[in-house]
Amino acid sequence: MTRRTTGRVVVDNLPWLLLIALVGVFTGINPRFVGPFSLANIFSVAAPLLCLSLGATFVIITGSIDLSVGAIVSASCVIYGTTFPELGNWSIVAAVAFGFLAGSLNGLLFTWLKIPSFMVTLAASALWKSVALILVGGGAKGIPMELWKGLKWADFSLGVVPILFLLALCVFGLYLFIQTKSALGRAIFAVGANERAARMFGLNVNSTKFWAFAMSGAGSALAGAFYSIELKTSLATIGDPVTLLAIAAVVIGGTPLTGGRGSVLRTLLGALLVVIIQNGLNTVAVDPYWQQIVFGAFTILAVYLNSERGGRNLIVK
Repeated sequence: MTRRTTGRVVVDNLPWLLLIALVGVFTGINPRFVGPFSLANIFSVAAPLLCLSLGATFVIITGSIDLSVGAIVSASCVIYGTTFPELGNWSIVAAVAFGFLAGSLNGLLFTWLKIPSFMVTLAASALWKSVALILVGGGAKGIPMELWKGLKWADFSLGVVPILFLLALCVFGLYLFIQTKSALGRAIFAVGANERAARMFGLNVNSTKFWAFAMSGAGSALAGAFYSIELKTSLATIGDPVTLLAIAAVVIGGTPLTGGRGSVLRTLLGALLVVIIQNGLNTVAVDPYWQQIVFGAFTILAVYLNSERGGRNLIVK
């Protein structure tokens, strides 16, 4: 095995190695890190991040980027919380429908107007964040306490695994099926690997990109609904920090920004890694502002390691 091949094998398995190393280090610092309470907290925090990151994975595999995921999380959190008094738990349908439409709008603008995806989604981010702030008057609006009994189902857990994480795993199973068993999944990889060749092969590139963004929006909206359920409120700023975390989960899991490669299975691992890093940094009392620096550094390193040397000039699209 050549040195280059060995290096590629190490990079491909780096998330697993990093997971084992981090759990070992943080457990050494605090033996309760792998205790029942800590594990339940990890799964609870990972549930919305996983939903958010799964859809973003498809967009990144196509070679594009979705910077509006955090704003869609905020808007859908507000939509769930403000409609819950009238719709009850059916509010989750309203939130996901909004996210699907928001993602579809991103896809349409990107494919029809031929505007770079980062620019389309950056503008959309400002739009949906403003919508969220307007709906709650610039702050937060709690779900009335007398209605909390309708959210008791969210307290159920299977051992240390809360029901919201189990629902996130159901979404993971759906997206994994789309990735591995559907024509859309194969088209997403083909477009990301070589868009020109995909067109020549007869694939509908615009339709493929559209559905990738639509699925990203739906996943983001479900994450927003989860946040509203957990916090029992409509918080218009809940999505502000999660865009970086979602991208970090995707690339740390091993999906390169150059497109054409990756997996939602790797994103599942990446989301758990991000949450474990968060929990570990909290365990050693690292300032939250410094935590953002750590995630930024991890993301840059992951982008570097997961990109082929000859294709690093293709990352910006």
